[in-house]
This record gives sequence, structure tokens and C-alpha cells, in this order.
Amino acid sequence: MRIQFGSPPIHPPAAIEADAGVPIRQPGRWKSAIMASLAGMILLSIPVAVSIAYSVLFPEGDAGGSFRKEALPWAGMLISFALCILSHEILHALLHPDLGRSESTVLFIGWKKLQFGVYYEGRFPRVRWIVMRLLPFLALTILPLTVFLIAYNQMTYALETYLIIVMLTNALGSGGDLVAVIIILLQVPASGTLNFYRGRAYWLPAEGRST
Repeated sequence: MRIQFGSPPIHPPAAIEADAGVPIRQPGRWKSAIMASLAGMILLSIPVAVSIAYSVLFPEGDAGGSFRKEALPWAGMLISFALCILSHEILHALLHPDLGRSESTVLFIGWKKLQFGVYYEGRFPRVRWIVMRLLPFLALTILPLTVFLIAYNQMTYALETYLIIVMLTNALGSGGDLVAVIIILLQVPASGTLNFYRGRAYWLPAEGRST
């Protein structure tokens, strides 16, 4: 894995090699941000709705939980928030080819725009890419929500709060992943291979040649 300070490289179409593949159409920056935010709110509504439904169906389980008055350190909540963001990106990288250990996996850190994430340079099987984009939502929102519901009465107030922070933060942050998956599902056939080249996304047919 390489570490890069600053945003991922974006080159004009003229700089892209002819055999990179079929360009994947993507919305502009602001439209992407709006779509990701809306998708994040939709994903955020899932654990919120399930939690509300649980408290309505099993009101006795709530008596000793959310209404307990215990002071929690802000440092602990900030650490859980930061670890959630870091774990989200690590989970992405773990499903990159070579488990994210190759030079093709890049961790970028943009201090000026508060950007942090991972991306991949090279070819990526479509199914694996989709699973890679959805894995953080499953692991950091759906799994904590399941633990929250199953072990609610056995959890301490601190653990309960940290789980809530993780699953809600991750759900909101997974909006961009959901939008990206929808774009790929609409444009890339099941047999296609994704090709990420110099900050842009393309796809190749099964035989590995562009059309």
C-alpha cells in the first residue's frame, strides 16, 4: 500500500490511454456530493428505524438502556468516531487484490479538504468490487446493529453509546459507496472488469479488451 498526501489524481480524458476501456459516466462533484448525502440519509434511516421498532415492540428492554444517565468522556466518543472512519477504509482495502498490500492500493490523505480514503489503480473484478464497496456497511452498521439488538440488556452504557456512534457514522458515510455501486450496476455488465487508471474509472469486457 502506498500513502499519498492530497487528492487522488484526476487527469483529463486526453491523457488517458486508448486501451483503458469504456469510460464509466459519473456525475459531477457537487451532484455526487448531494447524491451521496441523500443515500447516506437513507442508509442512516435503517438502524434508526430498526432501533425505534425494537423499542416499541420490546419496551421492557429499554428501561435500563438508553435512559441511563452516565457521563461519557468526549475523548472516547471522538476515538470511536475516528476508528470508525479508519476501519471503513481498511475494510475497503482488505478486499483489494493482494489484500491491499500491493503498490496499486493507495491511501490518500488530503489535509486541506479533510479527505481520507483508499483507491485502487488497475483492474478489479466487478463482483469483488461491489462486495468491497458494501463490506463496511455490513461490518460496521448491520453487524453492530445486530449485536445492539441481541445483547442490549447485557451491554454497558458506554459500549452501547460507542456502538451507536459507529453504526450511525458508518451508515451516513456509506452513502457514497451505495451511489457508486448503483452506477456500476447500471453501466457495467456482470461479466465486465473494472479498470481504474490515473483517477478515472473504465470497464473492460470479459476478454479483457476494450470495445
